[in-house]
Amino acid sequence: MKFSESWLRGFVAPEPELDTQQLADRLTMLGLEVDSIEPAGQVDQRVIVAEVVSVKALRPGTPLVTCDLDIGSGNPGTSVVCGAPNVRRGMKAALAQVGAEIARDQGGRDRVEAREIHGQLSQGMLVSELEIGLSDTSNIIMELDEAMSPGTPLQQALDLDDACIGLDLTPDRGDCQGVLGIARDLAASLNATLVLPTMPTLLADFEDQYSVRVEAPKACARFLAAICRGIESGSTSPMWMRERLRRSGVRCIHPAVDITNYVMLELGRPLHAYDLDKLSHGIVVRFGRKHERLSLLDGKEIGLDEEILAICDHEGPLGLAGIMGDAASGVSSETTEVLFECAWFNPLGIGRTARRLGIQTDASIRFERGVDPGMMKFGMDRARQLLAEISGARLGPVTSVTSEQDLPRSTSFALRRAQVKRLIGQEIDAAFIEQSLGGLGFELKRETPESWAVKVPSHRFDVEGEADLVEEVARLHGFEQVPEVSFDGIRSVPRLVRETRRLREFVAAQGYREIISYSFLPGRLVSDLTGSDCPVNLVNPMSSDQAVMRNSLIPGLLRCLSSNLSRQHARARLFELGRVFLARDADLESQPLRIAGVHCGSLWPESWNQSKRDVDFFDMKGDVERLLGFCGVAAGASWRRSTSPLCHPGRAATLVLGGLEIGLVGELHPDRARTIEIDAEVCFFELDAGAISRREPSTFIEPSRFPRARRDVALVVNRDLAVAEIEEAVRAASDELLCDLGVFDVYEGSGVQGSDKSVAIRLVFQTRGRTLNDMEISQRVELIVDALRDQFGASLRGTES
Repeated sequence: MKFSESWLRGFVAPEPELDTQQLADRLTMLGLEVDSIEPAGQVDQRVIVAEVVSVKALRPGTPLVTCDLDIGSGNPGTSVVCGAPNVRRGMKAALAQVGAEIARDQGGRDRVEAREIHGQLSQGMLVSELEIGLSDTSNIIMELDEAMSPGTPLQQALDLDDACIGLDLTPDRGDCQGVLGIARDLAASLNATLVLPTMPTLLADFEDQYSVRVEAPKACARFLAAICRGIESGSTSPMWMRERLRRSGVRCIHPAVDITNYVMLELGRPLHAYDLDKLSHGIVVRFGRKHERLSLLDGKEIGLDEEILAICDHEGPLGLAGIMGDAASGVSSETTEVLFECAWFNPLGIGRTARRLGIQTDASIRFERGVDPGMMKFGMDRARQLLAEISGARLGPVTSVTSEQDLPRSTSFALRRAQVKRLIGQEIDAAFIEQSLGGLGFELKRETPESWAVKVPSHRFDVEGEADLVEEVARLHGFEQVPEVSFDGIRSVPRLVRETRRLREFVAAQGYREIISYSFLPGRLVSDLTGSDCPVNLVNPMSSDQAVMRNSLIPGLLRCLSSNLSRQHARARLFELGRVFLARDADLESQPLRIAGVHCGSLWPESWNQSKRDVDFFDMKGDVERLLGFCGVAAGASWRRSTSPLCHPGRAATLVLGGLEIGLVGELHPDRARTIEIDAEVCFFELDAGAISRREPSTFIEPSRFPRARRDVALVVNRDLAVAEIEEAVRAASDELLCDLGVFDVYEGSGVQGSDKSVAIRLVFQTRGRTLNDMEISQRVELIVDALRDQFGASLRGTES
């Protein structure tokens, strides 16, 4: 939202005794963040207001004329040669006197000099808005208001010392999409009076009404229309309006169009103007039909369907409701009769259509954030009043079609002083509460000495409860005045928060850098990477790149990794902790918390004393096992072979804890890597953070004072048998004397059949009360070997038949 400072000040009485920066600071502290302050313009002081006293042809066959000018003396004293088509006797124009600097089309600046043209001395130059830096398109001389005094510097006459203020509004403050709404907040904060535009009683000059039929009342709950006739040919918007529009970044087109833009900026109320001669037999507000097409004002052609609300006549669509009109019914320089439209559209419908079609306009932004339904008649009358004043138009009556049950309903909430104190942290005077909320348009009625019933005005559709009312009081009181209060004690932190914080800290300590990626992803990316065709789809995505909710953290990590690799970061270790969104059935979704990481490039940073080796699957698996040990769940975890399409065949494992699959570790499949433009080997893991965080407190176990006994066993088993299954079988066949086991060698080759492999296992036995003898150890080793033989057909290496 951009507007001029002088425009805003005109709505507040008395005018704020603040300079521009102080005014901007006040707006920012009210929650209306000022992100830019620019000068309204900077014109050479030798550019002045001049009145054209006479116009004489300079040379037959050319457009050049000689203009005698009054520059303040009351008598013609300056002559210039001009070729502009709009120069005429009696007009006020901008004169660049000799020595003034002006801009040129090609860039740069020129100095105006006196020169002779076809024998006539030209003592200056009548200039366009382009040549003095107030426009980038105008090629005719600038026409000034008749009330301006000749000889006045243009900088002063146009008040170009004004400032253009840009606001970065949050989506909930749709009421401040017009200067009036911003002024309302400012006036309330200064305890000043809000000054509304003067609105005389408008009488109809004729009785003609245009037929309006609304077939979709839930999408368009109120529609106003009014005919205006007799717009003077060649009329233009006055300079004060053109300047306010320019300072708001809006280009002037035609008085009717300029007025709709002006009222939108002034009141936050979008309107639309149609050329009445181009309409046929009445307005119909309905949803589109298949095969209907629309050529918009911006030149884009779109197709309609049953979900797109359109403004139509009896021959077809005239525009996208609340977004943009079509070119065929648009106002042009020949337009003399217009139909003004002022409507209330359902915000959700406008937002959905705008995003679906990829069209965002000033009107659609306001409609989807919410437009005050109570200001519609005022906005329509304001537009009609301005058109009558500017162009001499004759006004017809206003046609209104309303579905009261589909309009937003006014709401009321209780406000308690005790709640104000609790949420703000200090006592707020009751009189201040009444003054501040009253200044914002809320109606307060005392219920008790310590509470009010507060009726919310129609322009504040963002206020939904008592806490919102307290926020309004806090804004006007000043957030900077809220005292800092230290907590007397330490509040307890939820267990899951503590555990996830520990997870982050541990993984970061292993050399991984944390990222935060979007929860929304392209559907094709999710399908290609995870092999899932059933993600949670968004009903109204902002774009096709954010169409589905992530069902894994891996795609987001890989996108970030790809970006790093493209910027010559060959070694990257990234992780993320966040929720994913899984479609469980037609109505329910699951949102488990997961932690995931990716590693690409060398295992260690480059160093003079460390040999370079790229990370592999076993390195990543080791990182995960260290994480499981840190969480205290390593003893209960086991690994199973994985066939995930995301992983390289044979280089993937599923983590099992408590009989449930809680994670995946693997090397990214080369085809998946190419999908996301990664030309390197990538290892990754993804675990259920909630599962590994649910651990029992660590307990101390006194170490044994007696020696350990180790036995190594080399078994011949089928090549496809997973080592994890062997370890599970060993533990199941052992008792409490087995304190440690591990695989230290796997061999395939000479001496072992082609379908088999040799697996060497380390078995360690120990007890606390005594030293174990050889017979006890041998018996337990035999039991383990017998169990493996019975379960897997394993044999001791060197004894297989």
